[in-house]
Amino acid sequence: MGYGNPGTLIAFRTLSREPVSSIVALLKHRLEAASARRNACEVDTYSHRLIFGEADGIPGVIIDRYLLVEGDASGGTNPDASAKPTAQVFVIQASTAGADMLVSSLKEALESFPGRGAAFRGRGSELKTLFVLAQDSSSRAIEGLSKQPRETLGDWSGLDARKATIAVQGGEASFSENPALYDVNFVDGQKTGFFLDQRMNVRLAWPLLKRAAEAAGARGRELKVLDLFSYVGQWSVQASRAAKGRAPIRIVMADASQAALEFAASNTVRAGGIAEPRKMDILADLQNLAVGGFDVVICDPPAFIKKKKDIPTGRAAYVKLNREAIKRVAPGGVYITCSCSGLLSDEEFVEAIADAKRASGREITWLSHGGHGEDHPYRSEFPQGRYLKGWIGIVS
Repeated sequence: MGYGNPGTLIAFRTLSREPVSSIVALLKHRLEAASARRNACEVDTYSHRLIFGEADGIPGVIIDRYLLVEGDASGGTNPDASAKPTAQVFVIQASTAGADMLVSSLKEALESFPGRGAAFRGRGSELKTLFVLAQDSSSRAIEGLSKQPRETLGDWSGLDARKATIAVQGGEASFSENPALYDVNFVDGQKTGFFLDQRMNVRLAWPLLKRAAEAAGARGRELKVLDLFSYVGQWSVQASRAAKGRAPIRIVMADASQAALEFAASNTVRAGGIAEPRKMDILADLQNLAVGGFDVVICDPPAFIKKKKDIPTGRAAYVKLNREAIKRVAPGGVYITCSCSGLLSDEEFVEAIADAKRASGREITWLSHGGHGEDHPYRSEFPQGRYLKGWIGIVS
């Protein structure tokens, strides 16, 4: 059982290989199985991806589950164990015509979802359940679907979908009741409001971020970080948390969106960092930043390659961006670079950053190689589900 669309190159997308009595019952089963997988990996305590398309048996569907906490953007709430979950928000994305027809059934299945109370391990309670329908993906055009304005469903009284505080797992290797807090915009923000796929890369970078802060503190100076394509400050917040108690941290965060930078700055300040937001066209203006001026440089751009025809120009953009970003790292500093272009293989991305390294005149020793985290599973028969690449190294 499944669906097809004669207007696309994919002939059929499988929903089930067994008889199905009810689509809602099938979706409930898929949700329960997906939840069990996340619970086994202990990634369901804070905000996480609950459904990842084909990998979780619901092709064309993304569901992110955000846990909202009491907090504000002014720094009045510290990101510690006192943060209390107040609601859960399911953001539903349907990118195919068949998935679009499942949305109402998905909402029905989620309303009785058994994992709804699993919040802050050992401290969970029944949470208010809210929904956001984010039917505005650019990939919908391929399926002959139009983009729709985002829609909020449920009782949002006392909450603001354009400025809600979510709890995200910190970069510590083990579970912690000290979540990272972010203010996000579910209505006007990118993707589903936040990028939940960097869990593994943050975890891999955490020891290096701590060591960089310790080295800066030992010299009696602040840790200088450059966060390129910062969006709402995911990396800036995690770096600030890693530096806490080790050294003051000053972060130059660059992004093309002024609205995103405002969120990034307030999120970073709440985490203990000094924020310097800069609105800029990064590919065009990165060369204006100081060469060798940063202890840590994070390069986490949006996908430069959306279609196969974009591969040559997209690859050239990755080379140019990484060439200039590498130059900004101080000798002995940390460099973190990512790509979320699924059409660019890991091998091709490695070749692109190798070209960038040679053009920069610097050397890099790569220490870690990551991807998306455990809440973004994949199937061996569906390699297209592996899209995120992350490389972490030391620049000399």
